[in-house]
Amino acid sequence: MQMLADLTLGRYIVADSPIHRLDPRVKMAGAAVVLALAIALESWPAYALVSVLLLAAAGAARLGPAFVFRNVLSLKWLLVVVFLMHGLLGTGKSIAPWLPWITLEGLATGGFFAWRVALMVTGAGLLTATTSPVDLGDALERLLRPLAWLKLPVHELAMIAVIALRFVPTLLEEARRIMKAQQGRGASFEGGLIAKSRSALPILVPLFASAFRRADELALAMDARCYRGAAGRTKYVELRLDGRDAAALALIVLTFAVVVVVSRVLPGAAGVGS
Repeated sequence: MQMLADLTLGRYIVADSPIHRLDPRVKMAGAAVVLALAIALESWPAYALVSVLLLAAAGAARLGPAFVFRNVLSLKWLLVVVFLMHGLLGTGKSIAPWLPWITLEGLATGGFFAWRVALMVTGAGLLTATTSPVDLGDALERLLRPLAWLKLPVHELAMIAVIALRFVPTLLEEARRIMKAQQGRGASFEGGLIAKSRSALPILVPLFASAFRRADELALAMDARCYRGAAGRTKYVELRLDGRDAAALALIVLTFAVVVVVSRVLPGAAGVGS
């Protein structure tokens, strides 16, 4: 239950900070850069530099390092699974004769990939925490606007993405409510990983039913308000880049270049690439 409470992905945190005031397209570009660096690079020093930059961004957004660590720890079981999958299936020199299936290279690779997941989750969490769902939808629609020439429903695609993101905290809250109701009926969510997996079934079934019910209610509400897609719709706030956004974009490009140079100059991650 604490894991669900600590997960901040999809939650907008109201604050007055330089990061919050940036154009949402700039923040999406920054999150995309973090994602690209986390996937493409294979260097411990580069990952350390990206981690420091994310902590600095969290501080500039007045969220603090605690936000980053809480967000990462909320997915500790996923990180443990990623670490063990690579740690136990790696090749190389075993750490001890009686543990031949655990190798130093495997442990290094597992730690590296767990770090990669943590960076991607942190970048996405910072984006959603500093950008309202409405701004995210507007930014995504503007970025996808060139695809309208291919007759793709750009507005509808952006609306779907924003609604899905907006309902993440709602469904987490619903899951917590169901867990408390099940505990009131004597259910236990303690024990090992297998026991917790079995106890998840009484949560998933009513959670899916609640999700479908909310989707049906949302569709009826949109229809009652005469929502017909992008036809004839206007924007209450038009997105425009200013000098502050241009400076942030230049900083993002500079950061990308510096991290790539660091990954090339300094040694790569042990057990991963060169």
